[in-house]
Amino acid sequence: MTKLAISFIVMDDFKNLMAALESLQRTTQTPHQVYVVVNSRLGAQDPQIPPLKAAFPEVELMINAQPLGFATNHNQVMRRATAEYIALLNDDIILHAGALDTLVAFLDQNPQVGLVGPQLYNTDGTPQVSVYSEPRLFRAIYKISGLAMLTHQRSAVRHWLQKLGIEQVFRVESLKANGTTRCVDTVKGAVMVVRRTTYAAVGLMDETTMAYGEEPDWHLRIREAGWYVMTVTEAGVTHLGQGQARLRIQGPLLVEDRRAILYFFLKHRPRWEAHLIRSAIVFFHTLWSLLLFPVAPRRGRYHWQTAQMGLRWVPKPRAAE
Repeated sequence: MTKLAISFIVMDDFKNLMAALESLQRTTQTPHQVYVVVNSRLGAQDPQIPPLKAAFPEVELMINAQPLGFATNHNQVMRRATAEYIALLNDDIILHAGALDTLVAFLDQNPQVGLVGPQLYNTDGTPQVSVYSEPRLFRAIYKISGLAMLTHQRSAVRHWLQKLGIEQVFRVESLKANGTTRCVDTVKGAVMVVRRTTYAAVGLMDETTMAYGEEPDWHLRIREAGWYVMTVTEAGVTHLGQGQARLRIQGPLLVEDRRAILYFFLKHRPRWEAHLIRSAIVFFHTLWSLLLFPVAPRRGRYHWQTAQMGLRWVPKPRAAE
């Protein structure tokens, strides 16, 4: 049995994927099988597929003619793969030397750990927030309000709060200094390595939402089943994506982000908390739509759609297997 299966997801543009696969070849000694889940409306006729096959003939392709969600894509690989461990990777990453080898070795040495993630870095070499606390009511409403843009990962306000040691007061995992391998609530989904026996026991990722909410739910279920979720800072990965880091979530992704927050509270929190989250989505995004329509009509429309989602959306859960 192969030690490690690796799942990449690519949407339309293969540019980042090619660089990620090259970094995988350079940095990983652990025997592995690579799967790439292609989401392209052109299906197998996508002209980017032949160059990918030529450059990386060992890669197994799984092609979706319609774009699917983060969880659905990775779940396809987890259903097929037979390896002891599965690495779930974004395409917009560059693996540092030995990153996956380090994560696999850590799982080998710590059988009580179900899932691990590395320390992520920005393209300029500075640490990127790689872990999160479990969603709580106040922080969720703070994000929904739009005020969280003031304390995004690279903001001066956040840097000031970290210097004050505010994470010791509010126990916000993402505010803690980097550099310590430790148990956490949630690791960022850009890079995760999960034990096969873990997801066989707790089920795959919940496919109800398209993006953003899968990790908190899945990692909570893993922890509730008795495994640890850990960040292993000896493993490093450069993550190119910055939209979420700076909280510049706009357009359809804004709707999906708020849907994911609402679904987590509907699934895991008391009913009154879920009602407050729903009310916050409706109130704040209606307010933002009214403020933005005169100056940025398109952004205003997406805020209005988000408010309407908060008012009307009722989830139809797809049970994790």
